[in-house]
Amino acid sequence: YRMHCLLPESQLTVHLQAGLVALKNPPSSSSSSREDPLHHPDFQALAAGLPYAKHVHSKLICAVTREIMSDANPPMVLPNGYVYSQKAVEQIAAQHGGKVVCPRTGSTYGLEEARRAFIV
Repeated sequence: YRMHCLLPESQLTVHLQAGLVALKNPPSSSSSSREDPLHHPDFQALAAGLPYAKHVHSKLICAVTREIMSDANPPMVLPNGYVYSQKAVEQIAAQHGGKVVCPRTGSTYGLEEARRAFIV
């Protein structure tokens, strides 16, 4: 395969999996109609290791600390619209003498200008 730059999986399998991942969600695996491709056992086998297309609960990950944002570490919005965790904003402010320097744009703000974001 490597000598001829071929993938170890067939292109048909790759494309079928790409289509099935868009259809796969928790309800389709338990109660599916006959028109649902995931109703067929062969397609179920192809989709077995694929992630679900829809997630009920999303997680926000801070770009600076790489930690999950939660009630203990809430998301904070800078005036330029970028969002970082409270822990990251406090770390940045500690490194720059109480000023928050946006890692993306380099804009400088006071710590009090960062606002907590509430996500419903």
